[in-house]
Amino acid sequence: MPDRTRSTPASAQSRGRPATDRSRPFPVDVADRGDRFLVSAELPGLRTQDIDVTVRKNKLQIVAEPATETDGTYRRRERDSGTLRRVIHLPEAVDEKHVSASYNDGILWVTLQKRDQPTHVEIQ
Repeated sequence: MPDRTRSTPASAQSRGRPATDRSRPFPVDVADRGDRFLVSAELPGLRTQDIDVTVRKNKLQIVAEPATETDGTYRRRERDSGTLRRVIHLPEAVDEKHVSASYNDGILWVTLQKRDQPTHVEIQ
């Protein structure tokens, strides 16, 4: 079965934005659990208040703004800073009122209940 779940990498999303916006992708998995989607995203080193989850139609957007340390002068800095952003296009409509999220050990878990499909009624 072809994968109809699309994810827009940050590099494609950042076109037209100033070069100072350092949006970058982070790994996500989308599992189809029959009546719901389960999305896991690797976001280590963040606090829950640093992460924003938004659902509109069949799109899940995850945005994270890591707190930056401004104390002291760095001799070496290898860890990237800036906005983390992903938009995941889901292959089916989800019920925006039945979405839950949790964050534990650097992994964000988002559960999205699928919207009930219309039932076909046969005319007698």
